[in-house]
Amino acid sequence: MKSRARISLIASAMIFGILSGTAALAQGFPNKAITIVVPFAAGSPTDAAARAFAVDFGVALNTPVVIDNRPGAAQSIAGALVARAPNDGYTLMFANLPAVVPPTIQAKLPYVGIRDFSPVSDVMTLRYVLAVASSVPATNLKEFIALLKANPEKYTFGSSGLASPTHLVAEMFNSRIGVKTVHIPYKGANQIQLDLISDRVSYGFLPTGVMEFVHTGKLKAFGVASEIRDATYTEVPTMTEAGLPGFAASIRFVLVAPKRTPVDVIAKLNAAANKVISSEAFYPKVKAIGGVVVSKPATPRQVGATIAADEANWADVVKKAEIVLE
Repeated sequence: MKSRARISLIASAMIFGILSGTAALAQGFPNKAITIVVPFAAGSPTDAAARAFAVDFGVALNTPVVIDNRPGAAQSIAGALVARAPNDGYTLMFANLPAVVPPTIQAKLPYVGIRDFSPVSDVMTLRYVLAVASSVPATNLKEFIALLKANPEKYTFGSSGLASPTHLVAEMFNSRIGVKTVHIPYKGANQIQLDLISDRVSYGFLPTGVMEFVHTGKLKAFGVASEIRDATYTEVPTMTEAGLPGFAASIRFVLVAPKRTPVDVIAKLNAAANKVISSEAFYPKVKAIGGVVVSKPATPRQVGATIAADEANWADVVKKAEIVLE
C-alpha cells in the first residue's frame, strides 16, 4: 500500500510539474522573436500578406516577428519544418488552403494535413481572376472555352507549383469544361504573371491585383472565381455571369502552430491575431494584393473546424476532377 501511495505521489508530482512548466511557458510568452514560415517565395501574394500581418502581429504581441520563406513541394517543405519545430509557439506557419499534398510527398511527411497542426487564426481569403495572355484570340470566357476545347494541347496554364492553390483551381476549371491543357509550374504567382504578359503561358488564376495589367492591355480577365464580383474591379463578371455557372474557388490563408502547442500559448497567439484582423488599419495594407476578404475573429476551435472543412472540400475536388498529384 505504501509503495502504491508513493507511486501515486510521484505521478502527481510529475503531472503537477508538467502543468506548472506549461503555465510558466505561457505566462512568460513571448520573450523572444517569433518566426512565421511562409511556404511560397518572397514577393508572392502569400508572402505579401504574411509580411503585412507579421508587422501588426508583432506589435500586438510586443515582440519581433520575422518571416522565413520556404517555398516548394506543395507547401510541404515549410510544413515539415514547422511540424518538427518545438511546440512552444515561436515557430508558426502562414499556410494556404487548399493544401492538398501529392501522395508521394505525403508518405514522407510528419503530418497529415494543415488540420494536423494546432490552429491559431483564420486570417483572410483571396478571390482569384482568370487571367489570360493578350495574344489568346478570345474576348470573353465563352470564346476562350471554345478555343481550349478545339485545341487543348496548344494552350498552357501556369501555377505556383504542383498541388498549389493556383494549380488546383486551374485543374478544377479544366475538369469543369472537359479539357486537358499543359501545366507549367512556377515557384510563385509573380512568375506566372510575368510569363502571361510575355505570352509564354496562356492562362492562370491569380489574385485580382493583376487587373492593373488588364487595364493597360497587357492581359485579359474573363471572370472572377467567386459568387460575387470583386468590390474593387466591378467591371469583371463572376465566372457564373461569364458563362460557367457555379464556378467559385476562394483561397484561404491560415496561421498554424506545431501540434500540441500549449493551449495558453495558442490563446495568446489567437488573441493577437484577432486583434490584427479586426483592426481597420489591416485591410488597407493587404488590399493591393487583390480580392482580399479579411476573416472575422474566431477561436482556435472554430479555426480548426474551418480548416478541416476546407481540406475535405478540396480533397473532394481533387477526387472528382481526377487530378493526379503524383
